[in-house]
Amino acid sequence: MPKAANKGRKQVRGGGTARKGGLLPPPVGTSDWARFSQTSYCVDKTLILKDLIDSESTVALFTRPRRFGKTTMLEMIRAFYEGDASLFHDKKIWAAGAKYRKEQGKHPVIFLSFKDIKQTTAEEAFTRLAAVIGGEVARFVDCIENGWGDEAKKRSLRRVMNREGTKDELSESLGLLSEAVHAFTKKLPVILIDEYDQPITTASANGYYDEMCTFMRVFLSGALKDNKHCHIGIMTGVLRVAKEGILSGLNNPDVWTVFDEQYSQYFGFTEDEVAEMARYYGAEDKMSEIKAWYDGYDFGGTEIYNPWSVLKYFKCKCKPDAYWLDTSSNDLISAIVRDLPHDMVRTLEALLRDETPRVQMAKELGPYKDVMANKSSLYALLVSAGYLKVASPIEEGMCKVALPNHELSLVFVNDIKAKINAALSVGTGDIVGALLDRDADALRQAIAAFLLESVSYFDAASEGFFHGLTLGFLAILRKRFRVLSNVESGEGRFDIALKPLVEQFPAFIIEVKAADSAKDDLKTLAREARAQIDGKKYDSTFRAEGITDVEKIGLAYFKDKVELCREQPKAQRLVKDMQ
Repeated sequence: MPKAANKGRKQVRGGGTARKGGLLPPPVGTSDWARFSQTSYCVDKTLILKDLIDSESTVALFTRPRRFGKTTMLEMIRAFYEGDASLFHDKKIWAAGAKYRKEQGKHPVIFLSFKDIKQTTAEEAFTRLAAVIGGEVARFVDCIENGWGDEAKKRSLRRVMNREGTKDELSESLGLLSEAVHAFTKKLPVILIDEYDQPITTASANGYYDEMCTFMRVFLSGALKDNKHCHIGIMTGVLRVAKEGILSGLNNPDVWTVFDEQYSQYFGFTEDEVAEMARYYGAEDKMSEIKAWYDGYDFGGTEIYNPWSVLKYFKCKCKPDAYWLDTSSNDLISAIVRDLPHDMVRTLEALLRDETPRVQMAKELGPYKDVMANKSSLYALLVSAGYLKVASPIEEGMCKVALPNHELSLVFVNDIKAKINAALSVGTGDIVGALLDRDADALRQAIAAFLLESVSYFDAASEGFFHGLTLGFLAILRKRFRVLSNVESGEGRFDIALKPLVEQFPAFIIEVKAADSAKDDLKTLAREARAQIDGKKYDSTFRAEGITDVEKIGLAYFKDKVELCREQPKAQRLVKDMQ
């Protein structure tokens, strides 16, 4: 941007510039740093460039939750290396010294974003990849045609540019493009790849993981492994995968996750940055509210606020809400809830009580397709995705976890409810309403209607899953009940119980069973579940506390079928079958 564009503005302490006569708006809904750094409130994160230059990294990967500034950071780096110097004259990197100013404008930038690779079939995904890669190749058509004389390479890149390339040509295109750019400009390009892991996440969820993993491994290694035509490669994503995955072709890339101290302050807002923003918008008195809703993340020992939600908070005139919930879909929670291990149900229930359960924690995920089989990877996935925070040091692979803040408490519950309500025409409200009305027939019908809507979804579900499913139905009640799971009482552990926090409600004890096959009689299984509540005296804890009004329910599931027994088994009274 020309220097004249800065006339009529003054620098604000938060790192942005302000027009005469008014406050700059928060930069919500755009990651175009070159534009919003001059027209919106801008938190100055440019010193990440100093750290990158000093590190002399050749390949760097930053993993952070969605909407924590990854794309904005790459756009800022792009602007630094190939944009107008005037954009940085009032930024911290310019004051850092001549060494860093000399790097400005020194390198062309190749920029790819895979954020929209969310197709359900391999064919559709590779078509979209071809469009994204071909579009970036087309920006450098002069380099391709005039950079060097290798006709075979030119033809290959032309086909990629015209979206006619083979999968092999597509996988080799980024490496070839960097060679062409270097030859033509006589400058080493910087390669930026945003959301590098999105194609793998999507492929893993939709059954074409191996095909996509093979492609991405060749694509990334061809561009970033010992590439003499690349100055530095920088990637961002939500998750770090094990080196034997798509990063296996790279030579020891520098990987910086939410667990690492270095670069921890550059993604999300620090407390000082939020306090400065609050002063700018005249909302110093709102800091306690902002902290309760959007603080609580710990990135490598640095206290971090959710940047998207903080900006939305100020844009919406300081109205607190769960803004992060609506930013995009997230299949991570879906996958976890789908195959919920039985012992994770207890962790979920503890989190919903604002406790800090101790769990196994890995710092590196294994291959995507194996994550669900490894509890330590599951929790690492939740931390990396921003749903949980590490609440104690990781020692011998164990640590405490917690929900970071009030917003995430709502997000966590709502994402679980969203998966439970997949393809839903019957909501959890119908189920909860029937439960509170003590209407056994309506309760069974509401659950049955939900299952029918999602028949294919439950084909392989286990008892642990149905336990988590039922617990999820009841999460909405946690303001009126203490939701308990797998707690010792009487002569064993009940599955789920609701302990009333207000006197007008009864307590509930729910025992869940799942049939092994279609031959099993669900009515009998439901009676057995109901009998187990009395037989093992699960209500004894409640009665010891003076709670005598206790509803006891046995639930039996098989795929899209459910049976319910509420009365004592000897009465032989079950709800009528729904025809």
